[in-house]
Amino acid sequence: MKILPHHYYTVTMRSGEYQRVGRCFNLSIQQLSPEQLKSQEVPQPTHILTFRDTQGIRIYTGRIKEQQENKLIFILAEGKEYEFRPI
Repeated sequence: MKILPHHYYTVTMRSGEYQRVGRCFNLSIQQLSPEQLKSQEVPQPTHILTFRDTQGIRIYTGRIKEQQENKLIFILAEGKEYEFRPI
């Protein structure tokens, strides 16, 4: 999925059987540097996810699970998933 600055996205957070749907904006994904990768624990995260929602700025480290033309799924070490789709 192409991430555009200043665009809104639908975000779905999943944790076990719990699911919450909302909106976010200023989505960005940055690959961790080799120095940052050395300091992380197992399972090894590869990217930093940043976005804004109604509760403020959120910053997470994790892995990209799936990336398609209209969908991005980001997974955190504790098993939470964030799915983003353009609005």
